[in-house]
Amino acid sequence: MQAIDFNPESLTQPVQDTLRVCALHAFAYCPRLFYLEEVEELYTQDAAVFAGRRLHDEIERKEGEEWQDLYLEDENLGLRGRIDVLRQRDGQTIPYEHKRGRCHRDENNQPQAWESDKLQILAYSCLLEIALNTRITEGRIRYHADNVLIHIPVDDAGRKSVREAIQQAQQLKNSPYRPPVTNNEHLCSRCSLAPVCLPEEARLAHNREWSAARLFPQDDEREVIHILEPGTRIGRAGEQLKISRRNEADQKLSIQQVSQVILHSFSQLSTQALHFLVANNIGIHFISGGGRYIASIDNRSGSIQRRIRQYRALTEDNFCLELAQKLVICRGEGQRKFLMRGKRQGKGESESLEEAIKQMKTVLKRVSSIDSFDSLLGIEGNLAALYFGALPSLIGSDVPEEMRFSGRNRRPPKDRFNGNISKTAER
Repeated sequence: MQAIDFNPESLTQPVQDTLRVCALHAFAYCPRLFYLEEVEELYTQDAAVFAGRRLHDEIERKEGEEWQDLYLEDENLGLRGRIDVLRQRDGQTIPYEHKRGRCHRDENNQPQAWESDKLQILAYSCLLEIALNTRITEGRIRYHADNVLIHIPVDDAGRKSVREAIQQAQQLKNSPYRPPVTNNEHLCSRCSLAPVCLPEEARLAHNREWSAARLFPQDDEREVIHILEPGTRIGRAGEQLKISRRNEADQKLSIQQVSQVILHSFSQLSTQALHFLVANNIGIHFISGGGRYIASIDNRSGSIQRRIRQYRALTEDNFCLELAQKLVICRGEGQRKFLMRGKRQGKGESESLEEAIKQMKTVLKRVSSIDSFDSLLGIEGNLAALYFGALPSLIGSDVPEEMRFSGRNRRPPKDRFNGNISKTAER
């Protein structure tokens, strides 16, 4: 029997996957963008992304027989990618990259390639040299918005920059720490991942005087669908969800209208509908008939580094206490503002309402100085008692007796008022 050399250390050495060239482009554009996509596996698509795909489809149709679509990968280099266009010019093989936007202009207004685009075409050139065993002397980038063609020389300095970028990107990929938001806020205005990255929110958290720009819509106009009636069935009909209830006509909803689906009690969800919702990144949540949370379905299988950071943070008592304090303050301030709004609108004029508002303000000031979870739990209970004790003062005399509030109860709620509170909280 032939002896086999075995190195036990090889079992502990992580296998480096090849990087996509577009990921290297993202790394050069913004390391945080690269990390969110490649490590945390967070992807979004906006109109610009789809416009870029349409551009490539149109180029393919126009090129006809001259079009060459090549997918290349080299483990030693650590790269893989698909080249837009490959042409022969004067006996030279030249890779082309097509961009929908405009080129960069230097101080003399001369057209230049953006650094991330330059690195991308250089990376494709390195892959081509290995695959074809030939020397690539240049690559070209077409910017369609201003119809400019940029020639990028492929030299030793360019090849070195590609290898250094690959090494830096791999190091970042293996790190558990997410890079900070870029200092160049202009990069964020055209980034499709801004709704996930939240760059303006991060800048505002570090600088309260920062004038934040809105990079995405304020509200999610999609709907949270609650399935309340037992026996209701949710299926799929084309690109729609079909909701079937007993003795009623089926209701259909476009998948674009839905953000979450919450199934209460004994509703039924077909396998086809489940796959459809998961494929469209729509959360599915199960709630018991008594209002208790059961489980959720989440299709995100990656994001290991983000989970490590979350678990690490939640093992620190000080961090957990600070997080709990913020939750108590947020809830207490919301309750107090609700009472104050009702008082201003003339719905409640009793002394108990005024006193509750005053006492809640005093209690909320103490939350930040609490140094134990038991004490914080007592403070939270005190705020809840003040709020629910004053809530009946907002209910007018014309409200029917069955809709009046006589104390908080839940799981399950025993009256209509508490039922409304519970269902509203679930949303």
